[in-house]
Amino acid sequence: MVLNAHARTATDRLVVPIGRSLVRLGATPDALTTFGLLATFVGAGIVVSGHHVVGAIVLAVATATDALDGTVARLRGRVTRWGSFYDSVSDRASDVVLFGAALWLVRDSVVLFVVALVALGTALLTSYIRAKAESLGWQATVGLLERPERVIILIVGIGAGLVALALWALALGGTLTVGQRLWTVRQQAVGE
Repeated sequence: MVLNAHARTATDRLVVPIGRSLVRLGATPDALTTFGLLATFVGAGIVVSGHHVVGAIVLAVATATDALDGTVARLRGRVTRWGSFYDSVSDRASDVVLFGAALWLVRDSVVLFVVALVALGTALLTSYIRAKAESLGWQATVGLLERPERVIILIVGIGAGLVALALWALALGGTLTVGQRLWTVRQQAVGE
């Protein structure tokens, strides 16, 4: 919510020209989504092999690619329900892979492993609450941490050797976000 609400105009100034270049090169939204997902697997593999900085860079490229698929779809006039669905499913798969790499890094600490599971669980719940609420005609876009913030925090944490701090921030922020979304949906349901 923070990045989406406050940085959309700034990111569009960067993302739209790159999107136009990708359209000229023949890139399709589905190809970008697929590339982003595959690059996430590669980046996570590099991280778990012990090369955290290089892995974080690959994960950042994967995330940047994911930010471009929707822009390319809009520029090509190919915004489809399939594309939206595929992008959402790919995002959830990428989240699991990214958090899986973090879980691997903290596997020797029971406390951090549990914190990582809470962070992953709240990340998935945050997305699920929004999707389910929208399917029922409600809105649930509030909250401290949405996907862009989560991914940035975790990738920076991995690359900077601050995985524990990143996971604690994600677990706490994710729990708060889930609570905010549940409260918002409950208020809409009570108002009906």
